[in-house]
Amino acid sequence: MLYLLVLLLILVAAALAYLASQPAEFLIRRSLLMNTDARTVFARVRDLRGWSDWSPWLLHDPAARLEYSPHPDQEGGYYSWDGQAIGAGRLTHERLMEPTRIDQRIRFIRPFKTENTVWWEFAAAADGATEVTWAMRGRLPFLLRFLTGLMTRMMEYDFELGLARLRGRLDPTAERPEIRFLGPIDHPAQTALTIPYSGDLAGLIATMGDGLPRLGAHCAAIGVTPPGPAFMAYYKVNAKVTRLRCDLALPVPEGTDPGPFALKRLGGGRYYGTELQGSYQFLGPVWSAVMAHLRMVRARRDRSRPSLELYVRDPSQTSDSNDYLTRILVPIR
Repeated sequence: MLYLLVLLLILVAAALAYLASQPAEFLIRRSLLMNTDARTVFARVRDLRGWSDWSPWLLHDPAARLEYSPHPDQEGGYYSWDGQAIGAGRLTHERLMEPTRIDQRIRFIRPFKTENTVWWEFAAAADGATEVTWAMRGRLPFLLRFLTGLMTRMMEYDFELGLARLRGRLDPTAERPEIRFLGPIDHPAQTALTIPYSGDLAGLIATMGDGLPRLGAHCAAIGVTPPGPAFMAYYKVNAKVTRLRCDLALPVPEGTDPGPFALKRLGGGRYYGTELQGSYQFLGPVWSAVMAHLRMVRARRDRSRPSLELYVRDPSQTSDSNDYLTRILVPIR
């Protein structure tokens, strides 16, 4: 019994020492050039009633209850949220320095309590454009410091997604992501020609640029029409070092001559679906949003099956990247 007690104390001491070694504070800062004058962007950010149109968080919980102060576009004005998926909190304007800066305070009430400083900078750029910067500084409670690195990476993606969605509301011609969480869906297994890949993201992009056309050319050469869109099957993703192990895949009828490629049976079962309408440049932030959403809705991932990224409408079907349609399917139990 004494041995177990000593072991427990050692483990507790080690855990506390690890937490003490983690950064106490975090800083998140992202910028995006928008083809809009500073006063217009300033006014859009200042109007807290309009945040639901582009917020990267509110899209997770459309049923969340939103409340506003009598003058949410003035200093001291605020909006609060309360939802099952996104928790509860309040964002308050502290200083409005039109048209160059907005200082805010964000208070999280649930799932844990903390307050952070938020600010916006609007810098005039060439040809009437504006460089918009969104930043947040804060600290996590001591017992949650182990989450600092993960939370910082996720929030950086959130800020990128929010800025892109804000830009899309101000400039309909700009690259903009539209996201739809489809919920649990069934997806059939498919026979597919595949090209395996293991490496970093840059290498994957190059492999896709060469590999997917080769798969299509092989099908055309043997007179086979793919019964569905090309897709990626992700077996393992290490977000910290952006290493991936996956297959580039093109569905084909059973019995198709694989030629120089591998023929595999992929997918099948229950998935949590998400759709991105927009450029592939947003896939990183959207994947981050998908993983966050699964945690919010408490969906249980099935790690024994690969996640799928289906290119439902791709550059061969439209010249407008805002019309690309990508479906992300994460296997769930």
